[in-house]
Amino acid sequence: MKKIFALLMLSSVLIVGCKNGCNNKGTDQTSEDSTNVNLGELADSVRIAAQQDSLNNNPSKDSVLTGLTKEVLTIFKEKNYTKLDSLIHPEEGVRFSPYATVLPDDKKFSRDAFIKLVTANKNKRVNWGSYDGSGDAITLTPAEYFKKFVYDANFVNPEKYDINNIIKTGNSVNNLKSVYEGGDFTESYFSGSKKYGGMDWKSVRLIFKEINGKYYLVGIVHDQWTI
Repeated sequence: MKKIFALLMLSSVLIVGCKNGCNNKGTDQTSEDSTNVNLGELADSVRIAAQQDSLNNNPSKDSVLTGLTKEVLTIFKEKNYTKLDSLIHPEEGVRFSPYATVLPDDKKFSRDAFIKLVTANKNKRVNWGSYDGSGDAITLTPAEYFKKFVYDANFVNPEKYDINNIIKTGNSVNNLKSVYEGGDFTESYFSGSKKYGGMDWKSVRLIFKEINGKYYLVGIVHDQWTI
């Protein structure tokens, strides 16, 4: 009888202990899980947040400038020059500089003048400045100039890219920041080939200025090795 009573008491203790222990164990496991981060879910949350920012029209300045840079360079890559119209600064127009030093007489066009340049005057040879070294006039059609002094490499997919930082400087004086004071710029760059010891490096810098929260193109500066 005593043995039966003892067994009953032991069973009661085990049952109560199981209930309390199981509940506590479950609570501890939940607590531990809550401190872990699911990387898959985290990646999804970042993606969703980025999409939400886009929907709210609240992207960062860097992302805006990068998007504009790709848009501008794609226009020159695909030679759809008339599409540049809406991106040109409505007051200052856009200036084209064949080398790093921006000169007062570098060709500058308003929106209307640029559209006329690439349509009615597309076959007209224009004096864009002087060649480095020889000093001869750079007399080219718009398409010829763009091919040589704007999109002479696959700048849509550059080797290096930066915002408001000069990646490479040559012998020409780089006065971009003083000429375009208050503007923002991007640089797309290729380092050149081993065959020429990198002397065939090249880059294109796009300068933008903001009006009422929107950025417009004010300058295109091509850079390369100069004498």
